[in-house]
Amino acid sequence: MEVLALSLYSGSLFLIVFAVAPVLLRTEENKDLAGRFYGRILWRFYKIAFFLILVYLILSFKWWGLLLLGGLSLNVAVSMWLRNYKRRLGSIERYEPGSPERVKFKRVSYFSTALLLANLFLSSYILLEEVS
Repeated sequence: MEVLALSLYSGSLFLIVFAVAPVLLRTEENKDLAGRFYGRILWRFYKIAFFLILVYLILSFKWWGLLLLGGLSLNVAVSMWLRNYKRRLGSIERYEPGSPERVKFKRVSYFSTALLLANLFLSSYILLEEVS
């Protein structure tokens, strides 16, 4: 059962990192709308992901679960910062592409996706260790 929870977590991370994020974060038109969709997807994912990691942690009794929980918590913290920063900025489309506000937002957004990728690599490694 713990392997199932871990594989669902890893698979959903794969889907977000390699399907959802590239499509929504690289759109040229309606960046605010794309960002809103991406944010909604992420916040729903976080709820499911925390549940899956807790199931893994409870059933496996391994410290890997704490590491996964820490990685996901870091992602949630970055997403919260991004959400608050976006609320202060308002529409991101009001700013020129090279403006400091837009550059900062874009960098932190890519950092968030990189953290998700790191969590994917970590969960995949743990999954391979569990299976072998």
